[in-house]
Amino acid sequence: MLDKKQLSDIGFSYVLEKLEPNSALGDELRRRAAPYPADGSDALICELENVGLLFGALKENREGFYPLERALMQLKDIRRSVASSRQITLSEVELFEIKRFLILLEGLEKACKEMPVIERLNGISIFSMNEALNILDPDGMRAQTFRLSDNCSEELRLIRKERKRVDNALRSLTSASSAERDALTAERTILAAREENEEQRLRGIMSRDFSEHSQRLEELMGSIARLDFALAKAKLMLAEGGCIPKLVPCGEAAELELESMVNPMLRAVLKQKGRSFTPVSIALSRGAAVITGANMGGKSVAVKTLALNAHLALSGFPVFAESAVIPMLGGIHLLYEDREDSRGGLSSFGGEMTRFGAILDSISETPDQLVLLDEFARGTNPSEGSALVRAAVRYFNAKKTAYALITTHFDFVASLASRHYQVMGLKNADPAELEAALSGTAGGSGAASELLSRFMDYGLFRAESTENPPRDALKICRALRVSDEFMGYVEENAGINDE
Repeated sequence: MLDKKQLSDIGFSYVLEKLEPNSALGDELRRRAAPYPADGSDALICELENVGLLFGALKENREGFYPLERALMQLKDIRRSVASSRQITLSEVELFEIKRFLILLEGLEKACKEMPVIERLNGISIFSMNEALNILDPDGMRAQTFRLSDNCSEELRLIRKERKRVDNALRSLTSASSAERDALTAERTILAAREENEEQRLRGIMSRDFSEHSQRLEELMGSIARLDFALAKAKLMLAEGGCIPKLVPCGEAAELELESMVNPMLRAVLKQKGRSFTPVSIALSRGAAVITGANMGGKSVAVKTLALNAHLALSGFPVFAESAVIPMLGGIHLLYEDREDSRGGLSSFGGEMTRFGAILDSISETPDQLVLLDEFARGTNPSEGSALVRAAVRYFNAKKTAYALITTHFDFVASLASRHYQVMGLKNADPAELEAALSGTAGGSGAASELLSRFMDYGLFRAESTENPPRDALKICRALRVSDEFMGYVEENAGINDE
């Protein structure tokens, strides 16, 4: 499965930061967002349907949701206090928080009734709890404060009446003896203790009476959290674009297809540089597909974009694509060279192979997982690396238990794959225009590299299985002004010409 660092690398953490739930309850779900279990397709489909319904309503009437969002913003997370009511006597502060929440529920219920779409949502029901509120507000004042009133018990009323008499007597003393003052003070202390004990007893009764409603309130807070979280995802979809993926339940034969998908994090980075993100389209069946292309060509971007959108779909989010069909995957694995492995005593290649072995063990136990291998086996010599990649393609094609996508620049791999994609790269770049643009570049290789990226086409296209990776490497070296003398040696030893 994807770890925390990988989730950040592919842009999932970025998406979570862009979400804006209105309440603490919704934000808790945002922070715990994760893929649904493989047997949870029904719940996942319901969540995606809810997001789609809210998106449609938002698109039609964005301002109509403002009262609902304001009502959600006022709600605190009181789940701990609600659960405590079943075990202990709640404090005044805890009773106040619950009472305030129950009062605010009335406003939330009203706002929801003004939005017909809320009644159509799956598994979400918003209602007020007047019976529970009456326990904490026996006078029916609906004031957002908490104080046990004199009407709660005759004992409390008499104690407070006596305290008021003593307090008035103390305030009216002028030339009384110290003994008289001390007697009144002592009486006041005794009354204060009696009042505190009586209030404690009444809070105990109130806590026990309320606890009978605690489970229902917890269920209601779950509905509120899901409503707020789904609404946040719908708002993100409205702002960033995307679609609701079609989810195929576990066990059904289906391809994984995403049309014109983007990665919001990488798109934002490119936008800051004045460039645009090239949408990527990929379709995978069980077995192995391959993406080929030179370095700098965008293979890793395609893999990260696929990993992000598949993870989003399985986590109940809209995907950033024009259309998407996602099987109910048993998991997602992303493998790429990680320099951090050397800190644990392994070479990067050793760490990669260790993690690859763990992936093979996982897919043998749980079928229909997505396996993404980015430049697999690049950390060893080309001959052995190529053999390892070819073996991986043949393994996944033979097992047919996973959707595998492998990026590589090795030859003679694509012919083994069930599907071959190539990054466009410099395929359609006009050599004369590229040369003319680079001839005026100042600032060294960095500036040339930046300009070169503008001529790169990072889109994918379906290539023939017999087609080897494109020979863009020499074009890139020339564009970056690598020594002509050196390039002569390269072409002589490679026995090829990239023109």
